[in-house]
Amino acid sequence: MQQTLGKFLIFCAILCMACVQAAEKVAFFGDSITYSGRWAMLVEAAMRETPRFADADFVNFGLSSETVSGLSELGHAGGAFPRPCLHERLSRILQAYPASVVIACYGMNDGILLPLDETRQQAFQKGITELKSVVENSGAQLILVTAPLFHADVRTKDVNLYDAVLDDQATFLMQPRKPLWSVIDIRADLRKSIAEQKQHEPQFVYATDGVHPGTIGHNFMAQSILPQLWAILKLPGKPWTPDEKSQTLLQQRADLLKHAWLSKTGHKRPGVPAGKALDQAEQEAAALLLQYKAAIAPRTSLWNGYEKLDFVVAGRDALLVKPKQSAPGAPWIWRTEFFGHEPQADLALLAKGYHVAYVSVQNLYGAPLAMQAMDDFHAHLTSRFGLSERCVLFGFSRGGLFAFHWAARRPLRTAGLYVDAPVCDFKSWPGGKGKGPGSSGDWTRCLAAYGFTEEQAMKYELNPVDNLAPLASAKIPILAVIGDADEVVPVQENIDIVEKRYLALGGSITVIRKPGGKHHPHSLKDPQPIIDFVDKVSR
Repeated sequence: MQQTLGKFLIFCAILCMACVQAAEKVAFFGDSITYSGRWAMLVEAAMRETPRFADADFVNFGLSSETVSGLSELGHAGGAFPRPCLHERLSRILQAYPASVVIACYGMNDGILLPLDETRQQAFQKGITELKSVVENSGAQLILVTAPLFHADVRTKDVNLYDAVLDDQATFLMQPRKPLWSVIDIRADLRKSIAEQKQHEPQFVYATDGVHPGTIGHNFMAQSILPQLWAILKLPGKPWTPDEKSQTLLQQRADLLKHAWLSKTGHKRPGVPAGKALDQAEQEAAALLLQYKAAIAPRTSLWNGYEKLDFVVAGRDALLVKPKQSAPGAPWIWRTEFFGHEPQADLALLAKGYHVAYVSVQNLYGAPLAMQAMDDFHAHLTSRFGLSERCVLFGFSRGGLFAFHWAARRPLRTAGLYVDAPVCDFKSWPGGKGKGPGSSGDWTRCLAAYGFTEEQAMKYELNPVDNLAPLASAKIPILAVIGDADEVVPVQENIDIVEKRYLALGGSITVIRKPGGKHHPHSLKDPQPIIDFVDKVSR
């Protein structure tokens, strides 16, 4: 009996060792852009949301000034030291940290910021090829990331046409091979993201020194990397990253481990802060990971018998009410304001398998800041919770501004609009520039949200009554429920104009009018027409 027990314990120990050995270990390699850590942290955060990498080890081995080519310009760093080369330390690291996946981003330093030169490019190509050989011989999977952009903000500052050197490196990495290399090309996506950001924010700067991206630039890198990484690793669902507060915990943990491992494995780069002893760093990192997991975990409660999740997205309170069993395709409705008010349609839809969602964008009246928050919320629900890309927006009262604005901004993500006594022109409410009394306090806050003077607000041409063409082009159906004697949001200045103009544009709109009805109560006692509308447009 004792001998049998002993054999069983030995078997358990061997099994546990096998489990430990099977745990995924992910290593990031790169130069100062990787060393700074943000894009790598965002990639880690997203990977941790998958079963395969939920409990994986992640270490950032990025090192400032580093190359894979082994090249260094004369007088680098004022003559203080030559550029370090990854190959001086790579085998040493992989022996101490047996990674299963290596993600490497090199190139920015490998051409020494000089014009295109065949000898330098061959040194880069040789260094990358050696990197691939060493990593794969260690048993790890190598995923290469092309270098980000050089002087993307002011192209004329790129006097050596160095960005073309980086393009040439990317062409080498992406060339057809058998078997194909696993390569993520971020350069085209970065150009597109920067151009779009500058359209919305003309003063936006991607990299103040032309090389090192700022916070948003790192976000752009991660946004390009993640979907391509998902395809390479065949990961389920869509990538999701946490809010800024939670990111801070994960970044703190990553920096702690980075410096501990750099100190343990050694390198040739002066000026890198010494890390803590690895045992101590790993203990502290484990505690930070627990804090991080607690921070990203939604708070759960019940709402009318359904599970309700409360969480934060981009610093804003948000919630999701889950049906007892989701309908096929994970459909959902989006309350843009006044969650829980006259919930009869919401409850009926929950019973049919729809999710109900809300994010607080109060006192923003559909302004651009609210639209960005709504974009973040949509991305969060579709990636982390797997909800459908298309939703039905519920715009009650001032919520009509949010619903119409976001549908016009994201028509392909909008299945339909149900609006109830909706504000369709902020001049009517809260401005009170027509038949209604308006709201002076809300008008002041509305002007501030848009950054308008009153004169500018009166000339604004993108209120919902003026901006219906994107909805009509996308054939987005609209259902409106209104009281025809609404004294707060006069129908003549709001939904009546929308109805007339939307029909003229070829759009589909149905308006249910409650004779003699005021602004309240909202919705319908029998919500069946709303349910039928949502069901029809969600198919």
